[in-house]
Amino acid sequence: MLPAPVLARSAFVGLEVDARIRWRLHGPPSFDETAPAGPFTTLVAFLPQAFAAQLLDLIGALPALAGHYRYQPAQLHVTIRNLDDADLDELPALLAGQRSIRFKTDGLGFTRETLLLRLLAADSNLKRLRIQLNGLPGMQPGRRALRELAFVNALRLSGPVAPQLRRTVKQQRTTLAGEELDLDELALVRTYKVGSPDRTKVLGRYKLPAH
Repeated sequence: MLPAPVLARSAFVGLEVDARIRWRLHGPPSFDETAPAGPFTTLVAFLPQAFAAQLLDLIGALPALAGHYRYQPAQLHVTIRNLDDADLDELPALLAGQRSIRFKTDGLGFTRETLLLRLLAADSNLKRLRIQLNGLPGMQPGRRALRELAFVNALRLSGPVAPQLRRTVKQQRTTLAGEELDLDELALVRTYKVGSPDRTKVLGRYKLPAH
């Protein structure tokens, strides 16, 4: 079996290929921020403020952003697992046995709907936690291939994705790559597609001890 970082990078490449094909065959993506999908019950890890600001400075310097939805610092997060179908009574006990989740950043990349920061799991904690969450009553097992795939959406695409934006992201592929990110708090939230603060209710916070 290939190492987890290799599998994750392969998945991100596949998402970019899928994006280019869909943009060509079906037209540009669209997003209406006044009517986002949801609400969803989700376990997330919000980014540290300093790192969130660093990421958004990088996004803000990109060309041809007009029309696309730009996330704000308080919205930036890593989705750990959607828990819409789960019985949450056992969640606190499950999370009490977890440790912080570590990543290495792997630069920016596109999906058909977003520009995101790609993350590579630095250890097995993310995979182990997702497997355990799959065991909560009411949960449907997640796809095996997604157990170690993680990212931070920073831009939700709406309208044509300009060639200069695509070129610049490609040229800056190694910018914000290789940095360590240690997330030591999880939040259970009830929110909509982009997680805007005014439409997000935090149902619980769970500190994770560091390694």
